[in-house]
Amino acid sequence: MKNLSALAAILLLSGCSTTSTVDKVVTEVVTEAKVDVEEVVAPISLTVITTPADARVRIMNINPVYQDAIELKEGKYDIEVSRAGYQTYRKWVVVDKKTILTVGLDEALTSQSEQ
Repeated sequence: MKNLSALAAILLLSGCSTTSTVDKVVTEVVTEAKVDVEEVVAPISLTVITTPADARVRIMNINPVYQDAIELKEGKYDIEVSRAGYQTYRKWVVVDKKTILTVGLDEALTSQSEQ
């Protein structure tokens, strides 16, 4: 709104000043608006959606404990998803933007003696 007010004042006063002065001020206002838009950057994050929903998610190559939408630096991450009674999922994942990984665990194979 501040930029629009300044632009409106310039246009009202344009009859009182030279064209070159008005052009210079208008250019400065437009440049300032472009900088504000470019500074908005979405964070790089990772969310792992699991089946079963109560599976444990760990990122093996960093210290912070995993949480949904964890903010990370761009890079490769060793993801492990596990739960008792299911086969463990483990894979390297490249995270370079907001990433949502869906992992469905398979039930663990049972041996003949357990049946």
